[in-house]
Amino acid sequence: MKVLAAALLAGAVFAGGAALASELVYRPINPSLGGDPLNGNWLLSQATAQTEGGGSPGFSIDFPDFGGVAQPDPDLVEQPEVDPAGTGD
Repeated sequence: MKVLAAALLAGAVFAGGAALASELVYRPINPSLGGDPLNGNWLLSQATAQTEGGGSPGFSIDFPDFGGVAQPDPDLVEQPEVDPAGTGD
């Protein structure tokens, strides 16, 4: 009898929970993906806080490793003088 009552109670809980459930709706957070544009500053501050050292990520560029192959130096080309006044002389 107790088992039957427990089973009925469990069934009622699961059935009631399904009746109260709602559909999941995707709401983007990132402004680049359609989210609220006002979230941009918050997302940037969170990303900055997660960088190593907790500071600004800076503008350093990590160049790829070319496997020890020497890369050629660019040839420097002299640039012509520019007339700042624009007179053509």
